[in-house]
Amino acid sequence: WDWSFPDAGQLPVPVLAIQNVSFAYPGGEPLYHQVDFGIDLQTRVALVGPNGAGKTTLFKLICEEYQPTKGEIKRNSHLKISRFTQHFEDKLDLEMTPLDFFKQKLMPKEPIEKVRSLLGRYGCSGPMQSQIMGQLSAGQKARIVFAIIAWEKPHLLLLDEPTNPLDMESIDSLAICLKKFKSGVVMISHDRRLISQCAEESYICDKKKISKYRGDIMAFKRHTKKENNKKLAQHQNG
Repeated sequence: WDWSFPDAGQLPVPVLAIQNVSFAYPGGEPLYHQVDFGIDLQTRVALVGPNGAGKTTLFKLICEEYQPTKGEIKRNSHLKISRFTQHFEDKLDLEMTPLDFFKQKLMPKEPIEKVRSLLGRYGCSGPMQSQIMGQLSAGQKARIVFAIIAWEKPHLLLLDEPTNPLDMESIDSLAICLKKFKSGVVMISHDRRLISQCAEESYICDKKKISKYRGDIMAFKRHTKKENNKKLAQHQNG
């Protein structure tokens, strides 16, 4: 598919700065402690680390869904963020067709041909455009969400396991799209192929910190998978 995300234009730095941030859920242990982390429009980061370390929570802090317990997150006032979450269907009205959803909620002033063209580029073409979205497969719905992200025209993409619902053709289209994208990308992914093609840096989210990883990210992910399998085997064996 001919996926692409439009260029939203440049912003002066800092685009987004996480300064001395600590965070804990109510009544819980601190998940982050004095984290400093910066993002600009050249950022191409894979955020990796063990499950439960707070990778998705970081995205929620960036998007102001959560507030830091201490510290602050400074954003450029013009910064536009689009996020693909593991609950990506929340962006959709599953009782509407893709065509009606875009025409009524996103692009009411645009001609229907432009709406059809945008959906078609992301693999939602022909009869699928007139099918109730709740009846579509996870992969089909995910492609519609990426069409929404293109329409949103973000400066920063936050992608949380974006390849989980996608087939290989769509994953390849996403990888090409991200490589051509002119703004910032932070991704949480277990897909080694996507990381190796699209991430220029890797940051480890672990032990209440976020730190730049200077080694081979694929070797790190293989080590992490081995350690997780070891812990799982120990748990299953009592």
